[in-house]
Amino acid sequence: MTRIHVLLQEWVDRKIILGAQGFSLEDGEGCHIVVGEAAPGTDVTPDIAGRLYCANKPVLAVTTGIASEEGLVGLHTALSHYFDDCTPAMAAVTIADLLGHTVLLPPTLHKNAVSLDERARRIVSRAVPRPGSAHYNAQTTSALLGAILERVYSMPLERVIAEKVASPLSLRDLSLMPRPGRPYSPLHRRDGSMCFVPVEDEARGLSPVNPGQAGVSTAADMGLVYADLLKSLKGQGTLLAPSTVRSLLENRRSIQLYDLGPRSWGLGFQRDLPQGILGVGWSRGTFGHVGTAPRRIVVLHAADPASDRVLTFRFFSSIDDHRVQQLTTR
Repeated sequence: MTRIHVLLQEWVDRKIILGAQGFSLEDGEGCHIVVGEAAPGTDVTPDIAGRLYCANKPVLAVTTGIASEEGLVGLHTALSHYFDDCTPAMAAVTIADLLGHTVLLPPTLHKNAVSLDERARRIVSRAVPRPGSAHYNAQTTSALLGAILERVYSMPLERVIAEKVASPLSLRDLSLMPRPGRPYSPLHRRDGSMCFVPVEDEARGLSPVNPGQAGVSTAADMGLVYADLLKSLKGQGTLLAPSTVRSLLENRRSIQLYDLGPRSWGLGFQRDLPQGILGVGWSRGTFGHVGTAPRRIVVLHAADPASDRVLTFRFFSSIDDHRVQQLTTR
């Protein structure tokens, strides 16, 4: 067993976590990491799909990058180009603003919206960005991005993700919502009860009009997305050109990541993971994301261009960032 396996098994034995599923890629070698239970009575396996809190951010960023290369969207195009009924403030918001979470939008659910496009139209015609420091709202921004992608590709968002991201990389489980006949394992407390993200959208869960509430995948599928991004930086990737990846990873403003503090952001990716989240041994160029529920880490994505290393985790109960540092120290 690797050091990571040993440490995770110790945490399971001590009932610190219920279980975990991970994937590492180093020197071109992929390794699945599984330990404990995905739900009480259900052992973790590499192919159990789980809710990946905040996976929608990198997935939508990559998909938007593909659309920009195909000439369908512009990263600096304003929302007024896509919607003719924007409030004055929303009209000036750009795609990059949405990807970078640099516009302070309210968490607008619009539960009775019958489609993603209708929900987006209600947002742009009513929402007023508030002043203050940036604090991302994945539910609202993902609805707008998803509606724009549906419009420019003339197909449902789930099909866009499948055709533009999952299929080219032969990913079996990457999705922004559960698939029929493919139940997924949600996040559990050790006593078996559910532990949800404390936001209004959780009442609706994943649905075609709510792509902002996380995503569904295995740790390996998400890891392979990041692996392709590292290849793309060298011009060897499947999904994106080097210039597009560099645009997505360019440092933007710091935003408030719940109570984990202000974090440096690119377009869909956290850029300061090595500073306070990951353990020693990761370069300053590392990018990825941590997903929290509620305000504790349950998902970790990390890709390091300097070492061509990828590490993705899905914990089936929450842990604190100090333990993530222990896990990722080399």
